[in-house]
Amino acid sequence: MEKTKAPSFVQPNLTDCHPSPSLVHLFRRHRILQSPMYLVRWIYALVYSLYLMLFVRAPNDSDVVEYIETTTLAMLIRPASNGRSDEYDITVNDCKLRATGDYELKSLSLRYKNGKNGAQILHFTRNGVEVGDMSQIFSTFYFYHIYSFHPKIHSFSNGVVRYIVDHDVKTLLESTYTSIPLHYSLLHSSVSPLQWEGAVSTRLGYGGSCIRESVVEESKNMDDLKLHQATFRWNAHGEDTFVFKLFRMKQALQDVMERHGIDQNLLEGLFNHTILHSLDHHQSSQQLRLRFALHPWETGCTTYQAFNTSVFRVLMTGPTLNPLAPNTLRSINKPFYQDLYRELKKVDPNLVDVVTASVMY
Repeated sequence: MEKTKAPSFVQPNLTDCHPSPSLVHLFRRHRILQSPMYLVRWIYALVYSLYLMLFVRAPNDSDVVEYIETTTLAMLIRPASNGRSDEYDITVNDCKLRATGDYELKSLSLRYKNGKNGAQILHFTRNGVEVGDMSQIFSTFYFYHIYSFHPKIHSFSNGVVRYIVDHDVKTLLESTYTSIPLHYSLLHSSVSPLQWEGAVSTRLGYGGSCIRESVVEESKNMDDLKLHQATFRWNAHGEDTFVFKLFRMKQALQDVMERHGIDQNLLEGLFNHTILHSLDHHQSSQQLRLRFALHPWETGCTTYQAFNTSVFRVLMTGPTLNPLAPNTLRSINKPFYQDLYRELKKVDPNLVDVVTASVMY
């Protein structure tokens, strides 16, 4: 008989971010050390985006496939149903996201080919309607990734932090920083990039296109993210892929937790909270010289829309860290984090340097 898996201590809940007496010190720390960095990063994003406007170009088939295969979206890739070894499918159903202008993303499907002759998009549909415009295809995947898939990773953090604080797990103290105050700002601050009545981010040049309430609703729809928990799903991608590296990093985290006496029920939450979150940000901020509108249903991309996209991506997806308190594994001189850093470095000596101990941005 198979062993019954113990229930996780951490239940994903993006909205569980209100300040409580035990968390006041974390909100204070965030306000002093991390919040000012967003102002600095915003100014940098405006200036750097003006420079990027000289080089941006429309995305092509290879750009779409690269974005999918090098971010957590790769967890959705499956061998094509037609049995061809060089073709792959992605299918998303029952999506709850809504964009400004009363648009809804309910489903998407993609079949692509990636072989010796490069990547080729064979077929893409959105809400059952075929779409051929490559900018819209890229924008749709970007929209789904940053508002559906990535927030689900964030949703584990609140429970992780509350557990560490409530149970006084001193070994994981650095994994309590920023996460809950950050989520509170994203859901309730007027400068949040999410769209809701009272939001001012559009006037500041980094406004997104997704309705806040739909992000919260979609964050509860965990079916797609659950797929990465199955070992055979990871192995199917091949040892050189980003997804397989994530699998090995999760195994490394499990081993380190065992050595340091951390309850294994925290594994899923801590993996999302640290490794998966920071690496997903890093990977999704690599293709900055692409011209597309943040709104997936835009039929073109004006210069301002391209600038808005660039500011949003530089500000929201790039790492916003205080150099005096970056909270990366590499910077924390404590046994658990140094042990984890060494183990992750064996998997990928470059990616490990961007892994943070908590959701910092």
